[in-house]
Amino acid sequence: MKLDELIKYLINPQDLEELYLMQGLNTESEALLIYMKGNLDLKSEIIIFELEETADNLLYKKDGISYIQLFPIDYAVELIESVLNLRTKANSNLEIAKRLLEYRQKDA
Repeated sequence: MKLDELIKYLINPQDLEELYLMQGLNTESEALLIYMKGNLDLKSEIIIFELEETADNLLYKKDGISYIQLFPIDYAVELIESVLNLRTKANSNLEIAKRLLEYRQKDA
């Protein structure tokens, strides 16, 4: 899954719960973290890890593959809904994904 595909889950709590179930994520985890395979890029694959697995490291390596943390899921939802006010501006999922990535690269 790419970042723009993840956006549909981040803007709808019911879809997000479905994603957790589909991916077998532990919702009792202290935090669920969005990582991008390789580097911060719209073309990078998205993987969600539990905080306990990655120790909240910005860079994480598993099975010889490097990942870089984008945001914790809760923070990404907060950014979309309030901080960046993207949800109320009728932006496309791709536009929201671009803005989140830009925020991570420049502001965060």
